[in-house]
Amino acid sequence: MRIRALPLLLGAALAAAAALSSCGSSSSDSVVDNSTCPYGPNSAGPYSPNPPRTNGKTDKAQVIPEMPHEHVAPPAKVTYAHNPPTSGCHYSLGYGQAPIGAGAYPYTQTIPAEYWVHNLEHGYVAVLYNCPTGCDADFTTLREWMAKQPPDPQFVALVKTNPGFKPYTKIIIVPWTSMKTKFAAVSWDYYDPMDTADTTELQHFYDNHVDQAPEGSAQQPTP
Repeated sequence: MRIRALPLLLGAALAAAAALSSCGSSSSDSVVDNSTCPYGPNSAGPYSPNPPRTNGKTDKAQVIPEMPHEHVAPPAKVTYAHNPPTSGCHYSLGYGQAPIGAGAYPYTQTIPAEYWVHNLEHGYVAVLYNCPTGCDADFTTLREWMAKQPPDPQFVALVKTNPGFKPYTKIIIVPWTSMKTKFAAVSWDYYDPMDTADTTELQHFYDNHVDQAPEGSAQQPTP
């Protein structure tokens, strides 16, 4: 199953797969798991620091207790402790599947969290919207905001060794109709609910949390 985003700021799948294969908020030390997402015998345990560092900016995000970041195989279903998920077990199927490709996904496309939680593990910011019948103006606003973001420095560096590679931004815009709020931004262990498509707050959240995750480039040497 290949999950397709609208063609906005998407990188080349093969080059991105190579890049991804190495795999001002309150704090919390609590960690949760359950039978669908336990810490395995070979697990490295909770990500440290817990919660993840930020990029020194200010936002309105809440810290959400971490779940294990183990890989599970489809069709396994994970019971996430928070809706929407901000961490947890997930599929690992290669870039474009799990993690899903960067970009914006229409409200008609259902994407289970098991696919996109892998993006959070790699330091993405997910912008979720709850519009069961569509919200074209808001969706356009979100896409236009995303288009203004610079490519991730991790991928800019790849151009030196992969001249044909097109860098992209670590953002996904995904429909998520089971949450109570209309919009939310999530990263690894952080959640920022919003009643409107507030691009000012989205910018604060993105600037503060992008790449701060177990396999985000802020935690690893630049390729």
